[in-house]
Amino acid sequence: MRLIFIVAISVFLAKTTAAQVSAKTTVDSTHMLIGDQMRLHVEVSQQNGIVVQPIRPRVDEGSALEFLAETRWDTLKGGNSLLLRKDLLFTAWDSGYQRVPPISVVFQEGKKLDSVRTNDIPIFVELPTADSTLADIKPIILEPATWKDYLPHIGTLVALLILAVLYFATRKNRKKEDLPQPPTVFIPPHEQALQQLKTLKDQKLWQRGELKSYHSELTHIVREYLEKRYAVQALEQTTDEILQQLKQTGFDSSLSEKLTTLLQTADLVKFAKAEPPADYHDRAMSDAEAFVRETKLVLVSPDSTDQTDAQ
Repeated sequence: MRLIFIVAISVFLAKTTAAQVSAKTTVDSTHMLIGDQMRLHVEVSQQNGIVVQPIRPRVDEGSALEFLAETRWDTLKGGNSLLLRKDLLFTAWDSGYQRVPPISVVFQEGKKLDSVRTNDIPIFVELPTADSTLADIKPIILEPATWKDYLPHIGTLVALLILAVLYFATRKNRKKEDLPQPPTVFIPPHEQALQQLKTLKDQKLWQRGELKSYHSELTHIVREYLEKRYAVQALEQTTDEILQQLKQTGFDSSLSEKLTTLLQTADLVKFAKAEPPADYHDRAMSDAEAFVRETKLVLVSPDSTDQTDAQ
């Protein structure tokens, strides 16, 4: 008996809640052409305090109807009740009678969810009437030519001019390349070194206090001269490694002490920030010039027994 009472109360409460919300749909016409669009007007009446969830219109699988868009809710107040309105845009893709299905409107009262359904609406979808009347063929209307009509031809001419300029410029460059190149003038290593030493002397680096730059450039010139004169790797080697390689080339050992002093003193200035006496800087330049002159490669006449005089 108690169970029957609980069920009766539940049914009564459900009907009471559902009675507080009602929904219906209408259309402007029950006829439409296939592919045309029509609005489905949705109206929901509810009591205050009830929240209506967003509606989700659905059609059965294989239905000829398709919902395309929807508007926002338009709310009208009237005492303790609210009237919600919105439009759903739909179309039909098949002729004959089609049924706009009921729409489920879900609402919430407190923590309880419930729903009501709208009515369904039959729509007759018609095919468009074929027009058997054919219009006469109209003559072609000629429009006056404007400057825009000549743009493609102007573009073609510009492209041809550019190609012609490139062609003749290429031919001119080719003719220049075909001309015999002037012979390369060979400058002996000692002349290059002496000229570089003179340029370094004219810069007066050590006089301006740039000792590291002065001795770095000085030894670089000497090392580069050793590479060209004796074919040894002097630019990237230590002083001891350079002297070791020079021994294998027949280098005059009497010059080793002067070369060692020149290179090692420069290393101390560059890496240990040593400061030699003021008179040493000019003496280092003189020693470098003397070393280059004493070891220069001297060419002799071809009929001479000795081809070169190398120190």
